[in-house]
Amino acid sequence: MKESAEISITASSPVKSNKTLIWRNIAFAFGISALLFMVYKIGMDVIWDNLKQTGWWFGAIIGVWGVVYLINALSWYIIIREDTTEKIPFLAVFKFTVSGYALNYITPMGLAGGEPYRIMELRRYMPTEKATANVILYAMMHVCSHFFFWLTAAILIAWLVPVSVAVSIALTVIVTACIVLIILFFRGYKQGLVIRLTRIAGNLPFIGKKIRNMKESTRDRLTLIDNQIRDLRGKRVKAFYGSLLLEYIARLVNCIEILIIVYALGEHASYIDALIIVALSSLFANLLFFSPMQLGTREGGLYLAFKTLGIVPGISISVSLITRIRELFWIMIGILLMKITIRR
Repeated sequence: MKESAEISITASSPVKSNKTLIWRNIAFAFGISALLFMVYKIGMDVIWDNLKQTGWWFGAIIGVWGVVYLINALSWYIIIREDTTEKIPFLAVFKFTVSGYALNYITPMGLAGGEPYRIMELRRYMPTEKATANVILYAMMHVCSHFFFWLTAAILIAWLVPVSVAVSIALTVIVTACIVLIILFFRGYKQGLVIRLTRIAGNLPFIGKKIRNMKESTRDRLTLIDNQIRDLRGKRVKAFYGSLLLEYIARLVNCIEILIIVYALGEHASYIDALIIVALSSLFANLLFFSPMQLGTREGGLYLAFKTLGIVPGISISVSLITRIRELFWIMIGILLMKITIRR
């Protein structure tokens, strides 16, 4: 029988436990509160002025990120579709993707909100261990694509942009670090990662003892999660490289946003310029990963990138504000999607 997806807005569902509903509603309330706070901090007058400045181009900016999220969802869908006997609608994976990123944007340290939410939602379709493994696998793929993207940008800067000795040294450090981290991530996929991380975390002060106790009491579950991670790299090679490639492509598509914004502001930039701008600003922001919505860090990264490329650095503030307004839009969409149930 052919399956179809049905979308309904509901406050409860027979397939969800009360605990899941409680946590979903807490995440929803937190998301709404954080969104309103961010709108207040930016200011409605600033938001309106920047929307008028970009005009109808803002619709294209929103559309670019719609494509990016679709690619992200497809990357994750490739990982999970063969890992459960119950078919998961792609629309559900898209919903979990957008809502998860919305929570990541508004919480410090990035993964503090979105990943637990995704695990909670995915548990409806598979055991907790498998849900956890699939969320970790996708998070690893997302992070690993960062390293390939930064590596690409560093090579392009060294090749195309006249740089000083200090910048050359910095680029060498970035390239070396990216290569080392890529190797470590591939080893993590091949040998498992969770038990190794808990072993390292067990040596931390204050919380080390609790982590060691948790590790001993949940060793079987952690081993199962590690087996899932190794299985993707060892047995599902096409899914592994297909998911990683899609994450990398999503980052390349993301660069189109900068092209549109710069053009709307009356300046000119090439696609290579946009790629370098996105890479430098994201690298700068991730070095200071504890800032919610990358407040302050993105502005510094964008200013540095525009100055390096010889583009008027003053427009970096406008570019940052427009990207934040786009984020507010997709955060709102992600939070609202939490209240939508997608059934087969």
